[in-house]
This record gives sequence, C-alpha cells and structure tokens, in this order.
Amino acid sequence: MSSNEMFDDYTPKKKAKSRAYSLCWNSKANIGFPGVFLFCCLFFLAGFFASNLLSQRGRRLESLDYDLMARGETGDDSVSVIPFQVISWRPRAFYFPNFATPAQCQHIIDMAKPKLEPSTVLLAKGETQQPNDVRTSAYEDETGVLDDIEEKIAKATKLPRVNYEAFNVLRYGVGQKYDSHYDVFDPERYGPQKSQRVATFLLYLSDVEGGGETAFPFEGWLEYG
Repeated sequence: MSSNEMFDDYTPKKKAKSRAYSLCWNSKANIGFPGVFLFCCLFFLAGFFASNLLSQRGRRLESLDYDLMARGETGDDSVSVIPFQVISWRPRAFYFPNFATPAQCQHIIDMAKPKLEPSTVLLAKGETQQPNDVRTSAYEDETGVLDDIEEKIAKATKLPRVNYEAFNVLRYGVGQKYDSHYDVFDPERYGPQKSQRVATFLLYLSDVEGGGETAFPFEGWLEYG
C-alpha cells in the first residue's frame, strides 16, 4: 500500500472526528441568553404547577374529618411517666416499683378473699399444690380501683385493654406454689385455643418474710420477686 493510499484512508477518519467535535461544540455554542431564559421559564412554570397540585391535595386532606390521635389507650393530654427497670431483654421482663398503692392492693385483697377457691386452671402433668385463686374483671369492681390499675397497665405495656383477660387473684398458702410452666398455651398440651397470650403482668399485693417469689428456671433465673 502506498503512502498516498494510507493518507487517503486516514483523512476521512480525521475529518469525521473533526466534524463530530464541531457538532458538539456548535450545539453548546448555540445556547445563549434566550435559551437559558426559556429554560428558566419552563422550570419555573413546572414548579408552580407542581406546588399548586400539592397544595390542593393538602387542602383536600385537611377537609377530611379525622379523629385526633390519642396518646395511648386513654387519650391523656400529657405524657405519663411510669418508672421501670429493665430486668432482661431476652426474655423481655420489666419491673415497675410501687405500681399500685397500698390502699389499692388491700382493696383487691378484700374484694377477692370471700371468693377464693382452689385453682382449676389448665393443669399440666406434674402441677400440684395449686394456690387458691379467683378471676374478676374491672367492670365488676364498682369502686373503680381495678379500672384504674388496668388503665395504668395499658400505659406501661402499650397493649390495648380490649385484649386483656380478667384479673386472676391468687393467694399462696404455706407450701403452695405453681410448678414450672409457660403462660402461653401449647396446642400440643392444651389443644386448640381461640387466642394466645403475648404478655403477663404480675402485681404483688402483699409482702412476706419468706417465699412468694417468682422464679424463671428455664431462663436461668432461680428467683425474682
């Protein structure tokens, strides 16, 4: 191949590069003040119409009738602070000191004492020496003590009251206890259940010199109470 042929082959490629570069440059050079002004106008109009649509949607939402969001179950107008101590995150356990007043505790004892009977709640194999117990609901207490306690439990646990079971008041005599068990109903042991427990709240109504503790042996806690 001659040097002329090499030059002829190379020249169009060089010109093509030059044209491509020129086209690119020309397109940039052609954007002057009118083009920039037009672009700004279009951008402004797009923002104006977008903000107008959003404001109309906001006015439509404001016109809808919504109930105000209540703080917790009771809808208090102020934040309620209930002191607590974290005992464990796994399993999750919290301690609320002085949760009920001595007068409230005594009222519950006096209300439940005449009705106490030997416990017959879903005994599993090996569970003996059951304490006496009685179940009562907040609506059965005309004084409102149980209602106040149930309301405070809802604030502390953030669980709605509509899901609560009735209160279960237990009296432990000397030598009485509940053997190790789960509060969750195991279908294999107790059969199908309509609902399942997700939390248990224990309220100690009296104090004794010895005994009365709650143990969690499956989690390595020998006692707590």
